[in-house]
Amino acid sequence: MVSESINTAIIVIAGIILASMVSAMLLSQISVIDSSMRLIIKSAQNKISTQISIVLVSMNTSTTKYFVIYAKNTGSRAISQQELVQSDVYLQDSAKTILLLYSSSGGLGKWNYTESVQNGIWDVGETITIKAFNATSLSIPTRIVFVLPNGVSAEYQYTG
Repeated sequence: MVSESINTAIIVIAGIILASMVSAMLLSQISVIDSSMRLIIKSAQNKISTQISIVLVSMNTSTTKYFVIYAKNTGSRAISQQELVQSDVYLQDSAKTILLLYSSSGGLGKWNYTESVQNGIWDVGETITIKAFNATSLSIPTRIVFVLPNGVSAEYQYTG
């Protein structure tokens, strides 16, 4: 009889230990899933509140030809300087597409920007001036696409 009680007690203790190990493992996984879901939701909120528009494009025909692009932040959040410099500008005509990467000094195959309010942030409602220095001649019409790192983009068809 005593041996039966001891066996039952050992089985009950082992069951409790096993149940606590399983619950600890589940709780840690729930924490990981919760963190992942929070990041996904924050990223989605960021993308939803971001919106940009290309208002006007012109061609500067001085010694170095380049596109002058006026882009406006029409979203509900400011865009940081870090996001801006990680953005891409694409120029496309009927034969080719060119990717321009940011360079503060500009130069062929690069783009740079100037804020209308010099504070290092592209504020809501602010228009920035982008200079896109294409190294290859493009035929008209030229499609211009500006893409932020979060995937939000704006495009404009330049017809001359």
